[in-house]
Amino acid sequence: MDKHNGYGNAGMGFIDGAYTPVSEMRIPVTDMGFQLGDMCYDAIHVHKGSFFRLKDHLDRWENSIRERRYTTLDFDRDQVAEILNGCVARGGLKDSMITFVATRGSPSTAHKDLRTCNNRFMVWALPYYKVFSDEEERTGSDIVIADTIRIPPESVDPRVKNFGRLDFVRALFEAYDRDSKYAVLLDREDNVTEGRGWNVFALRGGVLMSPDSGVLEGITRRTVVELSEKLNIECRLTKVPATTLRDADEVFITSTAGGIMPVRSIDKKPVGDGAPGPVTTRLIDLYWKLHEDPAYSTPVRYDVAAAAAE
Repeated sequence: MDKHNGYGNAGMGFIDGAYTPVSEMRIPVTDMGFQLGDMCYDAIHVHKGSFFRLKDHLDRWENSIRERRYTTLDFDRDQVAEILNGCVARGGLKDSMITFVATRGSPSTAHKDLRTCNNRFMVWALPYYKVFSDEEERTGSDIVIADTIRIPPESVDPRVKNFGRLDFVRALFEAYDRDSKYAVLLDREDNVTEGRGWNVFALRGGVLMSPDSGVLEGITRRTVVELSEKLNIECRLTKVPATTLRDADEVFITSTAGGIMPVRSIDKKPVGDGAPGPVTTRLIDLYWKLHEDPAYSTPVRYDVAAAAAE
């Protein structure tokens, strides 16, 4: 058994123009996505056989491609959607997390002129997973505010979803050392930014707040903003000082991989009474009900798998 194989063994992927099991996907070590972290990606989930907010994810993907100047990528929006569908269908997955990635590719010479690279596109679909456990979804998680400062957006635009996450790696080891699995990073002005793969919200004095800059503009984050309006809850995208987060009545994090997770403590200090608050609980319920709305869901066409097998 290959000791380097992990959670990806059960999925179906697409790379170099062909569908293949995720466990067999490889990129060359000369790819600048590997050497420089020169890549971008997006992640979407399938719930009960339907993609959630597919259009919004594809909109963000197209923006990322433009920002990263991947001009030789051979797959347009419709083709990307078709390949996402193909991976899920061939994997026979009713509930899935799908990651799609563009890398700079390999340069034509050892001078590594990025203009000579042919961009690479890949997708993998795995059985659905969350960034948090089922117990944490029920009772809340324990997070820490890291000493590590988030990479400034003037250097790396966080609106382009990417794997360049050494600041998060350092912050996570801070969390592990403090008996936690989750760390949120601040900017240089002590304002909250985000964690690895998730946005954060704080409810204080009846106002729901989430950082307005220096963060990925998450699709689940957007969904919470929209649901808050339906609930007549004032929701602001604004500066969130660390003190506001620490003193909040309710705190939760949002991610495509899991939806909404309550936070029960920050730096070992309870949030509110240490249990998921009523606003958080209501938003969780509405978030999953929204998956049943045809306006937000795109059914997977599983027939393509049968056709491919003929």
